[in-house]
Amino acid sequence: MKFTRFITVLSIILFTLLYAQSLDENKMDCDAGSAEACYHAGEFYFSQVYKGKNYNHKKAAHKVAKFYKKSCELGYAKGCTAYAMRYTADIEKDPSKDDAYYFKKACDAGEETSCTLLKMMTLRQ
Repeated sequence: MKFTRFITVLSIILFTLLYAQSLDENKMDCDAGSAEACYHAGEFYFSQVYKGKNYNHKKAAHKVAKFYKKSCELGYAKGCTAYAMRYTADIEKDPSKDDAYYFKKACDAGEETSCTLLKMMTLRQ
């Protein structure tokens, strides 16, 4: 029983360390212009691993939105979908664009989830 607990704790520690290293790499790659790396950095801040640290919902939501938006701006359709879904969390959002703008951008790039969500938004109006 103690050995199982030890293995579990060790696994969690190793997973957290690997995830942190991956975050640093994704942030560096994002800064270098990798849209997919920006998306993955946003995923980290949205993950349960990050929520285990001194978690602040507003700060985390802003970081998630920031990375997803950059991913979208760099042309990653999944980043556009993710950003549109968290659009209201971005405190620096462009007032000339709304969540539908980002859903459409992703849909135009072939992201089916955004196409479906855009249709649902249109039906509600």
